[in-house]
Amino acid sequence: MRDTLYVLRPGFSDKGAVWFCPYSAQVIGLLTYYPRLRETLDVVELDFMKPRYPVATLLGEDHQSLPVLVLGAGSPSSAKDVHVEEAGGVRYVSKTIEILRYLAATRGLPAPH
Repeated sequence: MRDTLYVLRPGFSDKGAVWFCPYSAQVIGLLTYYPRLRETLDVVELDFMKPRYPVATLLGEDHQSLPVLVLGAGSPSSAKDVHVEEAGGVRYVSKTIEILRYLAATRGLPAPH
């Protein structure tokens, strides 16, 4: 299984306005800087409304914040300054800066400064 990055789909409605997620946008920005990253992971856009399946199924309903990087079975369990969490036997990285660090470290890219 490959790593899977879950992000919020841009242009979602909430409280009478249309929004985008700045945290998801940061990670998508990294994929824009380094398009070859898309060849190394799956990217899934999810709707804003909860429950956010399949994230809710994989990590539990208490862990639906996005973006989140769900690690594949053969993926490294650690990277410098990255906290890899686990829920229901599934490893994941949930903080945006740590997702960026993990992707940079495990894909041979420059680190975020």
